[in-house]
Amino acid sequence: MKKIVVFLLLVSNFFPSGCTRPKQYADYSRHSGFDRTEIDSATLRNLEVLGRVWGFVKYHHPAFSDDRYDLDFELFELLPLIADTAPAARNEILAQWIDGFGRYKTAPGKYEKILASDSVFEHRTDIGWIRDTATLGRELSERLVRLRSADRTAGNRYVSQTYYETYDQWSPNPCFDGEKPYYDLSNPDYGYRLLTVFRFWNMVEYFFPSKYLTDKGWNDVLPEYIRRMAHPAGSYLRETRRMIAELDDNHAQYGGGISELFGLYRVPLNTGFVEGRLIVVTPDTVPVKSERKAPFQVGDEIVAVEDKPVEYYMAQTREFISCSNGNDVLAATADQILRTKENRPLSIRYRRDGVTRDTLADVTKMPGHFSWNYLWKYHRTFSMLEDSIGYICPDKLSKEEIPEISNGLKKTRGLIIDLRYYPSQDFNEFVSQYIVPDSVKYTVRFTYPDLALPGVFYARDYSYPTYKTEKYNAPIIIMVNEGTQSYGETSVQKIQNNPYTITIGSQSAGADGNISKFTLPRGVLGAFSGLGWYYPDGWVVNRQGVKIDHEVRPTLEGVREGRDEVLETALNLIEANTEEE
Repeated sequence: MKKIVVFLLLVSNFFPSGCTRPKQYADYSRHSGFDRTEIDSATLRNLEVLGRVWGFVKYHHPAFSDDRYDLDFELFELLPLIADTAPAARNEILAQWIDGFGRYKTAPGKYEKILASDSVFEHRTDIGWIRDTATLGRELSERLVRLRSADRTAGNRYVSQTYYETYDQWSPNPCFDGEKPYYDLSNPDYGYRLLTVFRFWNMVEYFFPSKYLTDKGWNDVLPEYIRRMAHPAGSYLRETRRMIAELDDNHAQYGGGISELFGLYRVPLNTGFVEGRLIVVTPDTVPVKSERKAPFQVGDEIVAVEDKPVEYYMAQTREFISCSNGNDVLAATADQILRTKENRPLSIRYRRDGVTRDTLADVTKMPGHFSWNYLWKYHRTFSMLEDSIGYICPDKLSKEEIPEISNGLKKTRGLIIDLRYYPSQDFNEFVSQYIVPDSVKYTVRFTYPDLALPGVFYARDYSYPTYKTEKYNAPIIIMVNEGTQSYGETSVQKIQNNPYTITIGSQSAGADGNISKFTLPRGVLGAFSGLGWYYPDGWVVNRQGVKIDHEVRPTLEGVREGRDEVLETALNLIEANTEEE
C-alpha cells in the first residue's frame, strides 16, 4: 500500500521539462492532516531527517525559483509517509521525492570559485551530514550532494536580498517575504507546528550569520522543538517564542515578543536594575488602590509581583525572550514583570527604607518594549553644559540642525554624545561631516550570506563616507548602555575612529546589522540580525557589544539623589583631559 502512495506522490510531483503549471494540492489552508501528542525516538529521528532534507532541498533545488510548488504543502504530504516508516524506506521516499522535481543543471566550478575566495567567512554551516550514508543511504546522500552544485542562477522564491524602499537600495541581509503567514490558524495542528520548527530552523541554519554565537548548539535545537511541539508544555505561541529566544539575539524581540507573551497592559512605572535590584528610577506617579497617600518613590525596590519574586520573572525572560547578553535580560525583565494580559490592577510588593509594603497598581495599555530612559533637563538635540562642554542627544537630530550644531561645537572644549538613545538617521551625516577624520579607510566589518550557496558567508570591510570639513579635535565622550543597539552601536564604532574619543557606560545591546524579518504560521513575527557585525580587528559586536574604555553604572545612591552618574563621569573625563591645556 505504501509503495502505491509513494508512486502517486511522485506522479503528482513530476512535470515535463519546461512546464510551469502549478501543482495542485489538497486543501491544507487550515489543517495539515497530521497530528500527534507524543512521538517515540524512532519517529523523532525520522522527523529530524525530514526537517533537514526538506530545508536543504527548499534552498538548493532550482525548481523553487518560481511558484510551481508549495514547499509547505509538500511537507504535509510527506509527513504521514515518513513519520513511522523504517529508515531505508524513509530514505527511498525522500530520494524519489527529490527526483519528482525534475532535472536541473549543475555549476560546480562556480561554487568552487566562491569557496576559494579570501572573503569567505571562517564560520559557515557544516553540511557534512549530507554525505552520511549510514543515516541517509547512498541514493539520498548522492542526490543531496548533487543538489549542492545545482545552478541556482534564477534565484529562490523563499529567500532573497532585502530591499529598503526608504533608501531605494538593496542590502545583502536575507529577506523571507516568500513565506505564507497563515494568519487564520487559531490552534495549529502538529503538522503546522512542525512547519514552524522546520521553517525557522532552516532559515537560521543557512542564513543567520551569528549562529555560531548561540549558547545552545543549533543541531540540538531541531530535535528538541520537534518533541516540544508534539505536546507543548505551554501554548503554540509560547513554544514558538521560546524557540526564537534560542537565537540569543536582541533583534529577535521584533514583533512584540514581550507584550505578545506577557500582555499589552503594564503598570506605567519606570524601573531598572541597579546594583542587582529592581528599582523605581524616575519619579512616576502611579495610581494605587490600597495606599493612596504614598505612590511609588524613586529608590523603591520591587521585590515581587502577583506574589512571584523578581527571580521568577528573570527566569521567564531568559526562557522566552531573545536577549543578546545579561544587560538585555535585566532590561527585558524590568519591562515584562509589570505586564499583564488583563486590564486589571497588579499586586506589587516593594521595599522602602527597610520596610516591605504591598499595594495594587493600575495598568494602562503599553504595547512594544518599555525601557528606562534618562529624563533630565538636558534632553535636547544640542545643549551647552557647564564650562563650555557640549552635549548631543541624537535621537531627534535633523539635517536642518546640523549647521547650528557645528557652529556650537566651535565654542566647546569637549563634547558628550549620549548614545543611550537610538540615533536619528540624520545623525549619521553629522558624524560623517564633523567627527570622523577623512583619513579613515573603514569603520566596520560585516558578514552576510551567499544566497546562491546557502550556509556560506562573506566578510566585507565597509567604509562610511566622510567630508572634507573641519573635524572636531577636542575630547569626545560617548555614553552607552543596553539601550545602545543596532544603528546606535554602529554609530559608536564610527565615532570611535576619532582619536579623541572615550567610550563609557555599560555593555551595549550586542545586536547590530540590518534585521531580517520572518513570519511563522499563525502570523508570528520574528527577526534576527541579518548581518554579522565586527570591528576591523575582529572584535564581535553581536552579543558582546561595543568596545568600552571605562565601565560606569548607576548606583542606588545616585538614583535616589536624581543624578546621572554616567554623565557626571563624562564631565569629569573632559575636565581631566582639558585641564592641562
